[in-house]
Amino acid sequence: KIEDITFNEKKQSICQDCRVAVDTGTSMLAGPTDTMANLRRLLDVKSNCSNYDQLPKLGFIIGGHILALNPRDYVGKQGQSYCTVSLMNLDIPPPRGPIFIFGIPFLQRYYSVYDEPNR
Repeated sequence: KIEDITFNEKKQSICQDCRVAVDTGTSMLAGPTDTMANLRRLLDVKSNCSNYDQLPKLGFIIGGHILALNPRDYVGKQGQSYCTVSLMNLDIPPPRGPIFIFGIPFLQRYYSVYDEPNR
């Protein structure tokens, strides 16, 4: 469960008590359309990379700990002149959703251990 999303360790009140899953088959960070649109707007990643050096660490509070991604983790940069943010819309209806999916950007940054017997 995500308790909130942070920018440079400051809570943004974007997503309190959101459910999350980790998936090796998802190439981006995915979540509900309205939340992803809000994140894109607040991050304001310029496609020409002009604000790349000012982008915040994007954090997710889980279990009271902030798991943060640096801009290089969540922004695809092609050369010095083209940037894209690695966020995608994914609307899963209840009862399974809404849910966030931590894909490759998260998995490349954090080591994951799966303890199936002790769910």
